[in-house]
Amino acid sequence: MTAARKTSSAKTSALAAKQAEATHDEKNAEAPKTATFDYKGFTYTVPADPLDIPMEVAFAESEFEIIQEIVGPDQWVEFRKTRPTIRQFGEFSDLVLKASGQGGAEDEGN
Repeated sequence: MTAARKTSSAKTSALAAKQAEATHDEKNAEAPKTATFDYKGFTYTVPADPLDIPMEVAFAESEFEIIQEIVGPDQWVEFRKTRPTIRQFGEFSDLVLKASGQGGAEDEGN
């Protein structure tokens, strides 16, 4: 019975070591690249690669929801504080899409 405990203890230690190594690897994994742009005195940061944007954009039902998901809740609040018009939202949306590698309105049809 003592040997069984040693084996179990050794297995537990090996498992803990593997989990610690996996956690260390996850922390050292390269974070997605980001891009920044300025709008009305605030610097926004978004994923630079379209493949790194949140998957929630696939479930968005409007352009407003798409942009909100890309910039995230905190930055969306900052944008909303500017009390934007629909025209200004369009400008902001173009900046978000360009910065996140998706082009802008002038890229359509190319």
